[in-house]
Amino acid sequence: MTWNHLPTELHLAVARFLPPRDTRALSRTSRTSYNLLAPQIFSDVTISSRSALRSFAMHVPARYGANIRRLSVCTKPGENPVAQEVDCTEDLAIILATCSRLRSLSLSLAASLDTSKITPVFATLTTVENFEIGCWGQEETAPVSERVAVSLAASLSSLTHLTLSRITRSALHVDNCSPPGVPLVLNDHDVPSHPILGGELCIPSLLKLSTLKSLELRDVWIDCDENMCVQGKVAQLERVSISGSMYRDGQVENKACLAWLRACGPALRSFKTGIPFGGFQPSTCLGKDWMAAEHESIISPLPTLTNFHVDAERVALDDLLPMLNVLSACEIKRITIVNAAMCAAQDTFTRECASDEFEDWQDAIEQFLTSNQWDSLKSVELDFGEGAQRVWSL
Repeated sequence: MTWNHLPTELHLAVARFLPPRDTRALSRTSRTSYNLLAPQIFSDVTISSRSALRSFAMHVPARYGANIRRLSVCTKPGENPVAQEVDCTEDLAIILATCSRLRSLSLSLAASLDTSKITPVFATLTTVENFEIGCWGQEETAPVSERVAVSLAASLSSLTHLTLSRITRSALHVDNCSPPGVPLVLNDHDVPSHPILGGELCIPSLLKLSTLKSLELRDVWIDCDENMCVQGKVAQLERVSISGSMYRDGQVENKACLAWLRACGPALRSFKTGIPFGGFQPSTCLGKDWMAAEHESIISPLPTLTNFHVDAERVALDDLLPMLNVLSACEIKRITIVNAAMCAAQDTFTRECASDEFEDWQDAIEQFLTSNQWDSLKSVELDFGEGAQRVWSL
């Protein structure tokens, strides 16, 4: 029996085990194979440049858009100088308008988007649950405004997981607290008000999105959120990750991170930080209560956390114990401390450094476990890569 005589079910079963390159090769063997495998080929699409975006919009038939489940788009300049001069908003809108079953969308932008054109298209993406948006270029020269990112995220009615990467804050929402050297977007006043959030298109307003469960801020400046105030009912966030920014002002950023932790609401169970926030009293009021009504403001308690994750690549060892003291009332069950750079390193010198740092962190954790009585704590995990790992089961 030849390949063409096998049942369709067997064709699909075989194709599921093939890497994308082999699947595409198999689809070119016959028209029947192409029609059969096209949904699988187009289920996960990556567009790597602005010129590739234009080519996809112009040459790929719109009917294939219904097959796309995951779409990743980067708008970095291509080799074609003509394509570089074309605004990518229209081409992106053309493609997204065909993606009726899209689940995951990732945008890495070399320039901002025209929200008046793209936001209405985002409102039709009712199946998108995961959205990542970030800046591909330099924040100083080609920033992606928080007002653009927040407006797009708020337009996704089924959004549950959101990642913002190197998104630049807007001068409209900063209140003159920006120190010298921190880039701000000055020309985003024309971003239209949103039906849900109105004109308050700042990053803390994301806490008002009722469907949002997970929020990650990567290399986003948060110092201006030191006194953040989110009034009314907030999202039932379960997981938040804040890495910190290269533009950090230590004390201010630390307070802002704690303000975020307070504002996230009682559903929060997992919090990951690359920012230390020790040295502050747990009772300090840095935000509004998560259940506050429109004109009420009362102290917001720290949430009860199941998992607390520390990015040991960004958080110094000396900051660990003060930070854990702040969280003593959070009833944390699991603490995970990971240095991702050390875990990925393979060279001998870095592995030796990882081993030395691991010993120091291990001693600090032993000290913490000896001097603190956390009845809720079940385990502590320390991971600096191969040969530098330990788990304390309590």
